[in-house]
Amino acid sequence: MKNIKIFQTADLHIGMLFKRYPESIRNSLQKARIDTLTNMVKLANEQQCNIFVIAGDLFDKVSGITKKILTDTITALDAFSGECVLILPGNHDYDNGMIELWTSIRDNLPERVLIINEEKTYSLDDYGIEATIYPAPCHAKHSETNNLGWIKEESIDEDRFNIGIGHGAITDISPDLNNQYFSMTLEELNRTPLDLWLIGHTHISYPTNESVRDVKVFNPGTPEPDGLDCKHKGHAWIISIDDDKKIIADRIMTGTYKFIDKEYEVEDKDDLDDLMNELLLDNPEMTIARITLKGRIDEDTMDYYKEVYDNLNNHLAFLMTDVNDLGIKITTDKIHKEFSDGSFPQELLMSLSNDEDTLQLAYELIMEVRE
Repeated sequence: MKNIKIFQTADLHIGMLFKRYPESIRNSLQKARIDTLTNMVKLANEQQCNIFVIAGDLFDKVSGITKKILTDTITALDAFSGECVLILPGNHDYDNGMIELWTSIRDNLPERVLIINEEKTYSLDDYGIEATIYPAPCHAKHSETNNLGWIKEESIDEDRFNIGIGHGAITDISPDLNNQYFSMTLEELNRTPLDLWLIGHTHISYPTNESVRDVKVFNPGTPEPDGLDCKHKGHAWIISIDDDKKIIADRIMTGTYKFIDKEYEVEDKDDLDDLMNELLLDNPEMTIARITLKGRIDEDTMDYYKEVYDNLNNHLAFLMTDVNDLGIKITTDKIHKEFSDGSFPQELLMSLSNDEDTLQLAYELIMEVRE
């Protein structure tokens, strides 16, 4: 058997709408998913990979995928210069035999692109690879059981590379609390007599190390960050198997956009500078950030915050802020400045000046009454 090299990705969710974002950034985020696929194919070609595997959820849904998106996706896949591309239907782009999406894809696919949508073995001999593929595809969006059962009944030829490709929650990595996402366990996957398992569904990668040896189960995570809960920059696996079936794998970074969702305590201008430096580090034009600011600051610092906001807003791809808990710090100077000498509000606030929290609350109540 000749050594083989596999590029594994999953969960691109091409066609995701990003409805919560304005149209300008929404369109860019949608396009980024196609661009990431194109870039991954280029990386796979540079690494001279034999097989390009998409372990489910190439598309975000089974309906509403435009003709342009289909054409761009197929064009990207057709650029792979290795022996074959394998596409497994996931739970978002499931195939139950009556999905127009898959009919359209099959009618336009290059010969080297194979949809592995049935519970049966697929030989790669016609592509010059001594390997048998054992797919566990999704035929619905939800299921209480996975599709591994048929593989356990199969007779395995140990003189070939035997590769399983599945889609579903790995309970050891991403618990399926309601048991509806084709749940499987690492133990269950490792117990099968296959040489390798390529899994999709979970949007974080497994294993967690950058380089690993002699591991049987791989989950790449989403290759392009897809929301504020995505803490990584997108990953895929390049997996090599030698003629002794020894496995070496390297995780690579693949994403373009990054999402930051963070809370900051602000006391002075230095805190705002630290915040700004952090957010503007490493391709700010590809950064989408939601920041929550908390604290009590003087008026000069509040004015400086407005400068910081303008700077961030001009340089980041998109910025969301929550400043409901950021307010002006009440000082004795401010009390004397805002209220006339001897007035009830001034005397009340001055009497509370040693209790910062109570002073702040009293000031805010007074200002509400004023309004």
